[in-house]
Amino acid sequence: MLVLIAGITGFVGIPCARSAFARGHKVRGLARNINNVPEDVRNQLEGFETLSSPYDIAAMDRATKGVDAIICSFAAIPEMFMESQLLLLRAAERAGVKIFHATSWNYDWTLSPGSHELYDDMRGFAHHVAVSSTIKPIYMFTGAIAEYYFKRSPYDWDPDTKTFNFHGPSTFPTRYTTAEDIGNYVLEAITAPDAADGGFIRVQSFEASPEDIVKAYNTAREGRTTAKLNCLGSVEDAENKLNEGRTKNGKSGWYNFIRYIYQYHIPARSWDYEPVDVARFPNVKQTSLEEFFRHNPDV
Repeated sequence: MLVLIAGITGFVGIPCARSAFARGHKVRGLARNINNVPEDVRNQLEGFETLSSPYDIAAMDRATKGVDAIICSFAAIPEMFMESQLLLLRAAERAGVKIFHATSWNYDWTLSPGSHELYDDMRGFAHHVAVSSTIKPIYMFTGAIAEYYFKRSPYDWDPDTKTFNFHGPSTFPTRYTTAEDIGNYVLEAITAPDAADGGFIRVQSFEASPEDIVKAYNTAREGRTTAKLNCLGSVEDAENKLNEGRTKNGKSGWYNFIRYIYQYHIPARSWDYEPVDVARFPNVKQTSLEEFFRHNPDV
């Protein structure tokens, strides 16, 4: 199978590529800069198309030609979620591609409309495609991406002090999936016999409360470093900060208050789901929380 990974330089795109190679598939990349692809992945690519802008239709047409499946892992910004992904899907239609995995790795964004500015874009994309396209995309719910929380979001995890920040009870669990596990789940999904039928897939790697995180971190580091907790307030406090942020910044200023969206709505269970499809993909070994910390000594 020849798989196109759009946004291959991202922290989901790269694990998807490695998972595809491990299964013997060919991979073509689409992104802004090939130099941002790790060397081990770059050296194995069947080809690479440079995306000059989010609206580079010509590059998308070249990239989709002759591929068997597409994984869209564009950056988590509204223009890419809605506009670029839709342009890529139209290119897939022109190329006759039937298997299309959409950008979707979050909690269940079909629930609680209006609770998350970017989730609304995902819902809007899914609705528009359902009423206008012959392609039936795959959408995957994964909870929080572990690498994002612990490597990209200093509001949640302070890498210098090894402090986990949260609102609400310290015993409330969050669902997490590691980027490596996402790559494996995605490859299992796009190579399944019913992949062209699309639909929603619900998986996870592990569930962990703030207390679980500290315990697993300290165990994984074997006393060399220790993690701490910092409660920022109640769930109601997070809701108040979210409402204040929306009032002050408006929808276009979503990046100023997005952390409070998660810190309120996850413990409020606004988008919760059951990972019922884990059993559907027995070839994927779920990473545990302690394994995640052991595999990422830089966290």
